Amino acid sequence: MKKATLTLAATLLFAISTHAQDRSTRLGLQVSPNMGWITTDEDAVDNDGSRLGYRFGLLGDFQLGSNANYFFSTGAFLNNVGAKLKTTLSDSARTTFTSESKFQYVEVPITVKLKTNEIGYMTYFAQIGFDAGLRVAAKAKTSLDTKFKDVSDGANLLRIALSVGGGVEYNFSGNTSAILGVRYSNGFTSINDSDGIKAKLHYFELTVGALF
Repeated sequence: MKKATLTLAATLLFAISTHAQDRSTRLGLQVSPNMGWITTDEDAVDNDGSRLGYRFGLLGDFQLGSNANYFFSTGAFLNNVGAKLKTTLSDSARTTFTSESKFQYVEVPITVKLKTNEIGYMTYFAQIGFDAGLRVAAKAKTSLDTKFKDVSDGANLLRIALSVGGGVEYNFSGNTSAILGVRYSNGFTSINDSDGIKAKLHYFELTVGALF
């Protein structure tokens, strides 16, 4: 985890230091608290509530052609997201036990962002595309455990998801803008690297950041 965080931080500093002040290419920083949950294809395994996490990293908007309202939006993020599950056993007592999982991904969004013209100091945007995540850590614990255990061997290396969001940019001066928005990431791939239960991870996030 420490190596991934240091590598991402170095990438952010290098990208910002070499960024040209051009409205057609904008870089920024983003910190996004998220709320994750899991859906499965097994009736006995149900979602047992959401788990709070966070995503942070570098944001990049690149204008598509000469149209100032269309952008290719991507970045490099370290995403910490998780969820809770409840399993009901098929015994006479209908015994249940709970589990909690947390994952860390190096994530690259591939989206198209549509922006309005600036209205006063405000620019509104909507975006849609995909999240591509590479798993770097996976931990879990059940109601019988006191500590999280490493479960990386049973976790899928890749997470692919549909990404949909929107929000607003507030221009302070020149190229500097604050960002506030919401985003939904709908997982396509199972978090389990096995032929057993298929479990998909989803999350909502609050997008907070700045573009320069």
